[in-house]
Amino acid sequence: MAMALGSLLGFAPAEALELDPVAEAKRIETGVVRLCGVWDWTVHSHTLHHREAKSKIVLPSAESAGVEGSSPAEIRIYGDAVYLRWSYPGGYQEDSLLLNDNKRLEGTFRTSTGAVGAVNGKRISSCRQTKTEATKPDAAGTEAKP
Repeated sequence: MAMALGSLLGFAPAEALELDPVAEAKRIETGVVRLCGVWDWTVHSHTLHHREAKSKIVLPSAESAGVEGSSPAEIRIYGDAVYLRWSYPGGYQEDSLLLNDNKRLEGTFRTSTGAVGAVNGKRISSCRQTKTEATKPDAAGTEAKP
């Protein structure tokens, strides 16, 4: 039926997009590098009497950033569009955000309980170099000192 309808309307059948695994890995790595660090985080609930909560979060994870802090369970990055999913006992929160100048995240959230509102983040520090990166030879062939 879909083929007949597509032929009738002059459309070719849709095909699944095949992603290049190397390009996809590079896209993810680039996005994570852009987000990596500690962020001042403000969540403003529109459904809970306009209550605001402020905290510091670590992106993409405390291990990657080398500091302690809460981190999302899932991160998806598509250019400047960022999706975060936070899991907690009894539910979750999903954030849809836009990354501005690699310094600000702004967007909205919704929770499994139906709450909705605004989310704003401001980067307060970037990730520090790992020892591996700090000891790699530079362009002149010498090692950088940590």
